[in-house]
This record gives sequence, structure tokens and C-alpha cells, in this order.
Amino acid sequence: MMSSISSFVLSKPSLLNSIILARRLFAVWYTRDAADIVRDRAKLPAVKALEGSAECRAIDPAYALRDSLSCNNHFGYQSTSKVYPLAYAWSRTADFSAPLITDAIPSERMPSAKEFDVPMVTLIDHINEGVSGHLGLIHGGMTTVIAHSSMSLVAALNAPGTQIVPKTLNMDYRRPIRTGHFVKIHAWLYEKSRIPASAQGAPDAAVMKAAVHFYNLRDELLVEAVSDILVSNRS
Repeated sequence: MMSSISSFVLSKPSLLNSIILARRLFAVWYTRDAADIVRDRAKLPAVKALEGSAECRAIDPAYALRDSLSCNNHFGYQSTSKVYPLAYAWSRTADFSAPLITDAIPSERMPSAKEFDVPMVTLIDHINEGVSGHLGLIHGGMTTVIAHSSMSLVAALNAPGTQIVPKTLNMDYRRPIRTGHFVKIHAWLYEKSRIPASAQGAPDAAVMKAAVHFYNLRDELLVEAVSDILVSNRS
């Protein structure tokens, strides 16, 4: 009996190593070619709707963030597939009840067209196996990176050339985000407040309140988050 227990205990590291190796091999095999991702993405009804909308315009997220001193890994996880997400900026005259599932959003947290020129951005992103935490599921920390990046993007569009730093970030995971699939991400701003110079040391510092929702292509809510984003001049 003791020998069988010892044999089991000794075999556990080998079993664990085998599982880790199998996961890595699966990730290499499963990671799709960038050209395939781009081709399939262009066929999505969600992309066609955004491209045909008069209420939003396509933007380059990397270009929009070029002057912002925010976290350095904005959308950097996409290096595994070499495909940046498609990004669209919504005008302040847009009807936000159309793209957003408003039943899950308090009225006071809807995008604010009064305070922001670009109240919301939408991204269509492909989540590949290179960012998995468990096999077939995105790593929770990577979800946080995407949420922060998306909210920082909409903040950067409204305050170009500023330093953007999250003060708070609260995540609510509703459903698993599966790798190998596309997701639709809406990030928006709903409130802005100034910080007195005596408290911050800079007269034009502000806090923007942001929110983000992740949906699958069946419009099921996967993740939601809210954040207070500090926006200030470069120090």
C-alpha cells in the first residue's frame, strides 16, 4: 500500500509537466493564422453593422494612444496573433441604446454625450489560445488588461496628450470568455469631475468615470467593469 502511494506521489510532477506541455502544444497548434482571423472578422454581422453606421467611425487604437502615458501593454497581448482589434469611436449624437443592452446599465451610468466628444468606443477582438489561463478560457488577468486598455482608449480620445492612470478598477465576471472566439467590447465615459489644484498639484487634473462591457456575438454579457481614471498633464 505504501509503495503504491509513494509511486503516485512521485508520478504527480511528471503528470503535471505532461499537462503543461500538452497545453503549450495545443496553444501552438490552435493559434490561428492572422490572415484567417482578419478574413473571418470581416464577415461578422457585428463588423458590417459598425462599418455601415453613420454614428461611429473606425479608428486605430495604437495611434489614438500614441501620446498617452498609460500602461505600456495596451493591446500588446495581440502579438500572439499579430491582429489588433477593430476599434470604432461613437459620436456624441449617437443613440447608445442601440449598441448597448441597456437593461444591465443604470441610467446614470449611460455614456455622457454632454461631457465628452467621444462618449464610447466599440472593439471587435479575437481571443486566441495564447492568452489562456485554463485550456479554452482567457486568463482573468488578461481580461483586466483588455478592460483597462479599452477604457483608457476612450479616455485618451477625449484627452489627447495626457497621462491616463486608473485609480480604481472593479471587475464583475458574468460568463467565461472562451479562446478562439470573437468578442465585442463597449467602453464608455459617463461622468467627469475636476480635482482642485491644492489636492492634486495640477490645475487641470480630472477624474473620468468609465465602464466597459464584454459581449459574445450572441450579445450575452460576459464581463462588466467600472473604473475611475485619473487624467492629468505630463509631469
